[in-house]
This record gives sequence, structure tokens and C-alpha cells, in this order.
Amino acid sequence: MPKNYQSNEYKKNANSGDSFKKGRTMTIDKMIEGEDLEKLKDWVTFYRNNIHRFVEHYMGVKLFPYQRVWIYLISQSMIFLGLAARASAKSWLIAVYAIAKCILYPGLTVSLNSSTKGQAGLIISEKVQELYREHPNIQREISNITTNANRWRVDFHNGSKINVVISGEGGRGHRSNVAVLEERRLIPSEIINSIIRPFLVARQAPYMKNPKYANVPIEEPQEVVISSVHYKSGEWFPETIKRLKRLANGDKKIKAFFLDYLIAMHHGIKSRNQMINEKNDMDDITFSQEYGNIPFGGSSNSFFKMDFFIRSLKRPWLPRRRGADGIGKNIYDIERKMGEIRLISVDVASRGGSKNDNTVISLARLFPTKKGWRTEIVYIESYNGENVLVQALRIKQLFDEFCSFDSEDVVILDILNVGIGIYDALTSVTHDEERDVDYDAMQIIEADDEKPISKDTQEDLERRCLTKDAHRCIFPISASASLNSEIASSFRTRLKSGLVHFLVSENEQEEFLISKKNKDIAQHNDIALKAYLLSPNAQTTLLINESVSLDMSLTSGSLIKLVEAAGSRKDRYSSVSYLNYYVSLLDVSLLKEEEDEDELDSWINAAGVV
Repeated sequence: MPKNYQSNEYKKNANSGDSFKKGRTMTIDKMIEGEDLEKLKDWVTFYRNNIHRFVEHYMGVKLFPYQRVWIYLISQSMIFLGLAARASAKSWLIAVYAIAKCILYPGLTVSLNSSTKGQAGLIISEKVQELYREHPNIQREISNITTNANRWRVDFHNGSKINVVISGEGGRGHRSNVAVLEERRLIPSEIINSIIRPFLVARQAPYMKNPKYANVPIEEPQEVVISSVHYKSGEWFPETIKRLKRLANGDKKIKAFFLDYLIAMHHGIKSRNQMINEKNDMDDITFSQEYGNIPFGGSSNSFFKMDFFIRSLKRPWLPRRRGADGIGKNIYDIERKMGEIRLISVDVASRGGSKNDNTVISLARLFPTKKGWRTEIVYIESYNGENVLVQALRIKQLFDEFCSFDSEDVVILDILNVGIGIYDALTSVTHDEERDVDYDAMQIIEADDEKPISKDTQEDLERRCLTKDAHRCIFPISASASLNSEIASSFRTRLKSGLVHFLVSENEQEEFLISKKNKDIAQHNDIALKAYLLSPNAQTTLLINESVSLDMSLTSGSLIKLVEAAGSRKDRYSSVSYLNYYVSLLDVSLLKEEEDEDELDSWINAAGVV
């Protein structure tokens, strides 16, 4: 090697942006003494008290004014509450703060906790790595970044580290000095109280072992809560209110910072037109939570409460995708179980083009229990303005994929207004050009006393079917004030009894699919595929929001009338409540059978029959 090679390389790369090529002069602690040592102490003290300055001065990361305040408040707290809207850079700020904290406090451990490892892992795999690539001084401090399906970790040369810890039993034993609760609302309080908080400890700095510093207060461990808001019925809300009361009463250990969508618009992260479009695509409750940062709890007149809705289902039923993907085996089909009944319920739009009037189709799986039929709402779809032939075709496509004529499966159909035209179309054989198949004709089920229609309407529907031997699988709904009251009451009763179960939220479903290594959800570039996979979960959220927004009033003395807010919908509620009403009629027969069997068992036992 030439004698002056190293010095020439140093000069050549002196201004390089690559920190691994750029020459460095190392100064070890033993070489720092006297005035230089005092200056170093002053700067470390200054930056520890003003981490936002350290982020910009040393790390080279540019911050907006609100981000400076946010990071400063985190650093000055033992407990920090950061509740913010979408696009407010929550995860990015956590990555920035964690890196700065690890650099300034050698030997520090920051744990990132979320409902799943994958969610917290994105902070490292996306945010930390982005900061690492763009800022040479951050590169100098970090020795290694690990990102794989089982482990996300950042190691620093000074012994600090950032770990991703699963929020569950697997998280036991992972001690940390700073615990970040990413999307706190999704982490069960039981996990936080039994696993995350007990393993939060003070940093054991080497100087603490010196008797000279025995009276110096320990460095308090820190809990950082970062989340979007959700329903007030969630576990996160009472805890948040309790801590805000402590803050209001002068507890200086707690700091909080809340942001809505206006901050994103102010800094050009979101444009005004973007916000208008997203608001038009969301219901009012979702928008107020996701962007307005306003938790929803329902009004005092709400007929349905948020905690009535049990969101426990992690496996939706999905139809074949429309178009070229709609032919062939559907990998998201669900095999029918013994004794299972399947239902399709249709609330029909009275006219196309109305913002508040969509046709909604909901699908359910039913399983017999001693309390009644367990009802799982596994799929919902909606559309606006389709003609009756197109709607009838879609109903038959779904029936062909989800149901069977060889079972007790039924289509519950709203026959008012446009609905009668759809019924007429269903009573004929329908050709599906896209799939090149013919679907059999359908008609009203056999006459009985349980159908909520008059004898004249029953006879009229019988006459309107012009196809001989059409399958009897349509249960008609012809709504009236008294029937609507009964439908609402029945839905509330069965919700409270725990018989109706719904799909988990779209965020939870996405995390579940990621954890199961679903290859489709991993294709981030295929937005249409992601929307297809999460659509029934998003529709379920809209259904619940519609339902809890309905206010109750009494008409004609005792009839329940549900009224939606101006500009709101209730067509998803109608579709699912019609379905539930039909199930409530099945409950009567099922429970009668249970009573008869119990009576028979009692008689056998009393008679001593073996």
C-alpha cells in the first residue's frame, strides 16, 4: 500500500456524503479533560434537556414546529399521551425520538410494543432505515439494523438498542427503559398491565455504581403512548381520561399532545382536495375519529351501544373477484359445517344516484346453540344506482358461491319500491355472460304465519313467478312502522345476548393477515387486491357506525322509530337487521326443539328408562 494512501483517501472523501468513506477523527474519553470535558458535559446536558435541538443540530433531521414541541414534550415526561390523526407522522416521530434517546443515553433499551410484531416492526423497517439512509451522523451511531419476519432490532455502538416486542405472553422478560405503545387502542389493557409495564425499569447508568453519586435521583423509566382515537367504549378511553385528569390537576410527570388533520394540511402533507375526497369516501364517525381526532361514544338517545357489537371474526368470506379473477377456484371460500345455515340479506336502493341510498347485501353463517342461532356476519358489500337486472344477477352470483338450494339457505329481500323489480328478475333463469353459466329461478318460500306480509301480498308474489318449479328460497320483507319497530327491537335483543358476531376492524384484519404471512396482503403495490381483502371489514365498521348513530323515538305510543342524522345512511343497518329478524324467527323453532328435548330427557330420567 502506498505510504500516503490513507491520507490521500482522507482528503479525497473529506466532503463525501457517505459516512463510511468520509474520514473520521476519533476522540476517546481518556483524551477529554479539563475545559473540553466541561464543555462536553454542558452540551450533553443541553441536548438531553432539548432533544429536539439535538435532532436538528447533530442528527441533521429537519422538524416542523409542531414536531419540535412534540419531541420536547415526550422527553420531559414519564408518561406521554400522543393522540393524533392520520398523516401526522406519528410513527416517524417515534423513530426520530427513539434514535435520539438511544444516542444521548448509552445502554438504553427502547421497546416498541403493538398489537402485533409486524405493526411495530414497520417503525424499524421503514422509518428507522429511511432515517439511517438519509443522515450520515445516524449511520455513525448505529452498528446494526435487523429486519426479518421474526426480529426487528436496532443496535447502537454505545450499547443502546431499540427492540420490537410482541404484546402478548411472548413479551415477558423483555426489560426496557422506554416503552412505546404503538396504536395503544389495539393493545389489551391486560397485556399492558401484566407484561409491558412490569418490565419497564430505570436505566442502570455506570456512574450510578460510584458512591459519589449515591444521592443523584435515578433516571425514571418512560411510557410513550402513540395512537389514533377510537370508540369511547374501548379500554384505552377510561385510561386516557384518568391520565388527563392527573395532568389537569398539576401532575408534571404526564405530558400530552393532540393533533387533527389541519396540521397535515398546514404543512402540505395532505392537500385540501385530498381531504375533501377522503371525507366524501368516509362516514362521519370514521372521519371524525381518523382525521378529526374525536373519539365517538354515541348520543344519549342511541338505540344501539358500541359494546353491543362483538367484533371477533378474523376470517371473512370473500366472493370471487369480479373480472378475469372471478373464474376458477376461490381460495377465500369457507367450507360449510354440519348443521350450518347460510343467509343473504338485501336492502334495496329505491333509486340510483342518491348519496344516502345504496343497495347493501350482507351474508351470514348460522350455527345452532342452546341460546339460539349464533349469527356470524361474514361479508357485506354495497353499491349505488345499479338496475334491477344487474342487482338480481349479483344476488344469484353470491347465492351460487355462498349458498345451496339443497339446504335451508334463504335470501331475505326488501320488496318495497325497486325491490319488487328485483324479485321479478330473480324468478326467471338468469344467464351470467361473464362466467358463462345459467342460474336457476327463485321464488318466495312456502306460505306460513311467520312471514311479515299479508295473504294478498303472498298470493301476488306467487303469481309474479312465471317459472315452473322455481326454488323456494326468498323471504320477503315489506317494511311498515310496526315491523320496523319489531326488527329494531329484535336486533338489539340478539346483540345484547351475544348471538351476533362481526368481523374485526380492517386494521386488525390487515395485521392478522400479515402475521399469517398472507402473500396477497404483502403485495403493497396491488391496491385493488388489498381493498378486496379488507372491504368486508371496512363495511362492517360502516355498519356499526350507522347503527350506533341511530337515535330512538317512540311513535303511536309504543312503536320504536330509528332516525339517522342528516346526511347519514342506515342501509347497512337495514340489510343486517332484516337478516337478524329472520334469524330471530328461526330462534323460536330452535329453542322450542330444545325445550321439547329437555322435557323428554326429564321424562326419561323420571321414569328410570335406561
